[in-house]
Amino acid sequence: MKKLLAALLLTAGLVSPALAQSDEAGKLRLMTFGGEAQLKSTQDAVTRFNAKYPNVEVEIGVDAVGGGWGDFVSRVLQQYNAGEQYDVYHTAVETLQSFAARDLFIPLDDYIATGDFSDFDAKLFDLTKYKGKTYFIPSTWNNIMTNYNRALFAEAGIPAPSKTWTWDEFAAIAEKLTKRDANGNVTQFGYEVPAFFFGLMPWFLSNGTSPVTADWSASNMTDPKVAETLQFLYDLIHVKKVSPVPGQEGVENQFFAGQIAMISRGHWIVQNAIASKLDMDIATQPGKVSNDTVIGFGAYGISSKAQNPELAKALVTELLSYETQVAEGDLGGAVPGRKSAAETENFLKFPPSAPLYYETLPTTHAVPSPANFQEVDQIFMRYFNAIMTDEMTIPDAVAKADQELTRSFERIKRVTQ
Repeated sequence: MKKLLAALLLTAGLVSPALAQSDEAGKLRLMTFGGEAQLKSTQDAVTRFNAKYPNVEVEIGVDAVGGGWGDFVSRVLQQYNAGEQYDVYHTAVETLQSFAARDLFIPLDDYIATGDFSDFDAKLFDLTKYKGKTYFIPSTWNNIMTNYNRALFAEAGIPAPSKTWTWDEFAAIAEKLTKRDANGNVTQFGYEVPAFFFGLMPWFLSNGTSPVTADWSASNMTDPKVAETLQFLYDLIHVKKVSPVPGQEGVENQFFAGQIAMISRGHWIVQNAIASKLDMDIATQPGKVSNDTVIGFGAYGISSKAQNPELAKALVTELLSYETQVAEGDLGGAVPGRKSAAETENFLKFPPSAPLYYETLPTTHAVPSPANFQEVDQIFMRYFNAIMTDEMTIPDAVAKADQELTRSFERIKRVTQ
């Protein structure tokens, strides 16, 4: 577990005593995640916090979340069991029910009611509730958009996608953007079918369905629209052959190198696109019954075992300040939770359609994140990969996935009721 954590220590000695506003002393442990942009903005926020609380030592742990959010949940549970939990966790929507159902964090409704969160979209707070209480405060977010290479579109004579483009229009464009050599080998793919749960969800949502029910309480795999969606994605790979088979490494790098024309990702790829000098823009999710997409977001929670929850709240206040939010957006991380921080010149200058992130927020749906998310993720992706690699037929995989998911939901109900 320690190999997954990069320990960083910021001490009160870095801050001028002249800036002190509180004599309170203590120590806080903060667990966060993300890349360089997230880490830099977090460090700067802690420095500002120490200007107000110079006698408080803040230890920052960084989890790479390399194995996905299901594995992250397992590591946090291990920390609690070993008495090594942090005071403040920066986590993601995929984990919220898993943690809240186990009473690992304190309710924050009173804190939110008295805080300065007026420019956070109310939808973000709605998505953090569990059984009527709010245990987490949203920080930054990503909704999956269609990221596309504008130069390749122009070269093929294809106009920018409309905000209401359809699955059929998307497939036709992907075919035009796929190139092959004299031997029929693909040299440029039109699209990459995502190989992760979050990235796949827009295809189901835009068809009016999901692998789990709307209330995240049961399997929805037997909905015919689930099989229809899987068939569409399968055909992109094996019939139209406009996408590589999921699971190949370096796919994002192929997109940055101009070898893939479109991928489904969030704002997190912006910095790499800029570094690669990629002429990239974003479009809405292609639609079958709607152009709805999925949202995932980071959120801060305070441990139920925190020794000083009020001091932890003060740290969270700085981590969610306008200054921190602007830094995260400007440095190319996720979309700031404060809309005011997403209206800066730096944030809006790239990609060209950057306002579309917030414009599509009303039609986003939280990535299904039941308390048994780690099992749901693993089960669904195992059968999805079996379909896309021709190991199983869609009907067989759907039936098997439904059986396993049903058993998983039955188990978690026994734990949380």
